[in-house]
Amino acid sequence: MSLKFLHTADLHLGMTFRNRAYPDEVREQLVEARFETLSELVERANEEQCRLMIIAGDLFHRANVASAVVKRAVEILSRFEGPAAILPGNHDYYEPYGSLWPEFKERAPEELILLSEMKPYLLHDYGVEAVLYPAPCDAKHSPANRLDWIKELADKPPGKWHIGVAHGAVKGISPDFESQYYPMEEAELAALNLDQVCLGHTHIAYPDQKEAENRPFLYCGTPEPDGFDCRHTGRAWIAEIDESGQSYTRLLETGRFRFLEIDKHIQAREDLQALQRELADLPGGRQTLVKLKLSGTLAEDDYNARFTAYNSLREALFYLEIDDSELTVEITPAVIAANYPEGSFPYRFLNRLAEKENPEALQTAYRLVEEVKR
Repeated sequence: MSLKFLHTADLHLGMTFRNRAYPDEVREQLVEARFETLSELVERANEEQCRLMIIAGDLFHRANVASAVVKRAVEILSRFEGPAAILPGNHDYYEPYGSLWPEFKERAPEELILLSEMKPYLLHDYGVEAVLYPAPCDAKHSPANRLDWIKELADKPPGKWHIGVAHGAVKGISPDFESQYYPMEEAELAALNLDQVCLGHTHIAYPDQKEAENRPFLYCGTPEPDGFDCRHTGRAWIAEIDESGQSYTRLLETGRFRFLEIDKHIQAREDLQALQRELADLPGGRQTLVKLKLSGTLAEDDYNARFTAYNSLREALFYLEIDDSELTVEITPAVIAANYPEGSFPYRFLNRLAEKENPEALQTAYRLVEEVKR
């Protein structure tokens, strides 16, 4: 018999999304989506007949989230039909005298196993012949990881499968320029000689592919995207380890919302219309948040009417944020005449540039003249 389990991390329950000027209804749905995704992960693990669920850190966004967040997380996780092991990450790090984890343990049934100690956790009493080797976080930042105790372990306890669970940055894979996020090395993880190491921290899956075999460690990424720097649709792993220690993992698409950054250079009304069609055709468009940056030029009438097009774009999406500071009016003799007295220096200078048919130089000159006017 093999061991099949679900590996997830970085749900960040309790995130409030106040880092941007989201409307209240948008923010509320983003907050709710993280709980809904956790619920769907539990359902999926049950459907897949997983015998174990591993959350490799940052189940919660902070080490002091509201009691209602803890209560709801416990209620959802309790629906899993097997043991669920939860590692404290660097956002929800373990403080024995803090409020988060004592409350969690008080509310949780015994099947929810808090991996707060650096020791082997035997799952035999839960009908799973596996041993977990956690590296829990005890602070937001640390220049050293918590793997040493595993390296120094003289003998592994009896068990068919030996699985590490850690949270932090692996050099060359997860950015950590100042080495403050429990830094680890690939060779260091491989040398632990475990069947697999389940990692959390970076919000992108590694390897970023649909299937993987016999990888010494894996990042699952976040199952629910949380911002414009997270461009995938949400990830988690279904892993299976056979009795010989051979592992096979496949990636799940899990998220409800998707964040996209789009840069577009436009030069005509038709380009705006094409952009409208492109965004309307996005898969799950009504669940997509877009940060749109526009550059280029438009005829004056089209430029003045651009907000009508923007409203149409918003109707096709969950949320739209537009930066059109580099979108300008096409400068024509009519525009020049409407803004500057005939015979004035700007009038003569800009018309001279218009005659040279160098639109880039004309746009630059017009912008500089407008800045001087202000």
